[in-house]
Amino acid sequence: MPVKTNVHKDKRAWWLSHEAFLTLQELARQKGLQTAAFLEVVSRELALQWLSEEQRARIKAEAQRIAAERNNEAQ
Repeated sequence: MPVKTNVHKDKRAWWLSHEAFLTLQELARQKGLQTAAFLEVVSRELALQWLSEEQRARIKAEAQRIAAERNNEAQ
């Protein structure tokens, strides 16, 4: 059963509800992290719990490909 959320997507960004953003911001503050760093930590922890090793490897390879592509474009 889908969970109701207040998340919206436009061309370039995901828009969270104010409540969701403020919650993430507070959780990050409690951990002594910036919000973006907190999201990265949490996503990795959830990946370890919810995704198979194969799925994590595929995601890591895709992320490395994207980073390399961006580096090549920047040069």
